[in-house]
Amino acid sequence: MRYEIDVSGHDIFKKGYVICIANKDNDILKGFKFDKDLINKLVKNWEKGKYRYDCPSKRGFFKVRLYCIVIYYLFKSINKRQDKISLTICKDFAGRENEINNSLKYFLEKKLHGNMGKPLHQKLPKKSKAHCYAYLMYKDTLNKLPTYVNISLKEFEKFLLKKVTPKGHLTES
Repeated sequence: MRYEIDVSGHDIFKKGYVICIANKDNDILKGFKFDKDLINKLVKNWEKGKYRYDCPSKRGFFKVRLYCIVIYYLFKSINKRQDKISLTICKDFAGRENEINNSLKYFLEKKLHGNMGKPLHQKLPKKSKAHCYAYLMYKDTLNKLPTYVNISLKEFEKFLLKKVTPKGHLTES
């Protein structure tokens, strides 16, 4: 299936930032909107060094990881095996395409057992479903659209926390 991925908002660490996936061939639409409380907890735990990518120079890696975790949960919420996944991703994280591709390959192929081709990174047209719905969700101050997927702090941390070895040492992998 062919999907587009887009965001709306100024920064992933700002309230209301939205990540949206939309199927180009039918009406599958899913999105996630960051709220202030979740952002505060994620950033606070990151600054305390609880997560991988914990030093200031790795802030971009951390943002990309959050972005890819959200995409994973959006696809997971579809509840349908995605044999062939074709992605067109808006260039919202320019220069991070390889990191995004590698993370999504892990999430969509290893975790969801789909088959992902090489994603296409380009600016989406203003009339694309993902672009339009990401913007609508961003403007939806009452969060009433039926497209939202809830993702808890615990679900994020499943992929963020540093691993502890059997001897009690922290590892970055």
